[in-house]
Amino acid sequence: MSEQNNSNTSFAHAFLPGLILGLIVGALAGALVPDMMTAKKFKVDPNHTYTPSPRDERPAIDLEAQAIVDAAEKAAADAAEAAEEGTDDAQDAAQDLIDDAESTLPSTP
Repeated sequence: MSEQNNSNTSFAHAFLPGLILGLIVGALAGALVPDMMTAKKFKVDPNHTYTPSPRDERPAIDLEAQAIVDAAEKAAADAAEAAEEGTDDAQDAAQDLIDDAESTLPSTP
């Protein structure tokens, strides 16, 4: 009786993973092999030059819109520079306050 249970469990441990793997491999082969068999082989022509399709071309931006974009980019760069200068000024002021406090405080309590 125990031999029959042991053989059933070993069969299940070997058969089920093999079945699942076989189904996966079969599905992949069934999807890829027929397409590969019927696909037309193409040859590369070294004299052919690339011609972009209409989808490859970027839409033209009118000059007025480009001027607005350029002005916005310049304003953003100027704002970033002003913020950096303000931060530097604030750090210098804080350091001056610390230096003043250290010079006016007594060295011994």
